[in-house]
Amino acid sequence: MSAGLNKIKILIVDDHLGMRDGIRAVISAEKDMMVVGEAENGEEAILQFKQLRPDVSLIDYNLPIICGADVIDAVRKEFPAARCLVITAFNGDCLQRSISAGALGFLHKDMLRRELITAIRAIHDGQQYFPREIMNQMKKNN
Repeated sequence: MSAGLNKIKILIVDDHLGMRDGIRAVISAEKDMMVVGEAENGEEAILQFKQLRPDVSLIDYNLPIICGADVIDAVRKEFPAARCLVITAFNGDCLQRSISAGALGFLHKDMLRRELITAIRAIHDGQQYFPREIMNQMKKNN
């Protein structure tokens, strides 16, 4: 049996190498998770998803070539069961656009250290994941 057979397979999509490195380090410390691929722009993300079929994709909203919400939309049109978590440093309309595209969760980059692993597990289990701060923001916008 392969060592990675029962692990949650994760694709990291961010245009900053340092951010990908940090996320990879956090994930690598978990025995039930493994990074199967990385992409630095939206076009590469779609190709990587098709090739690797990760269990959970962590997608930066603000990507070169194709934005994160459009990546999610494109992936979910072909793979409706794709599970995506948006990570971003931005506020504003990106939350609603991400949800409309099919994201199951949303984290600000400053929340990653304390909430990333919990969010990955929730999304892998088919649940949505929106931290309290994000839920409060959603309520204000409605």
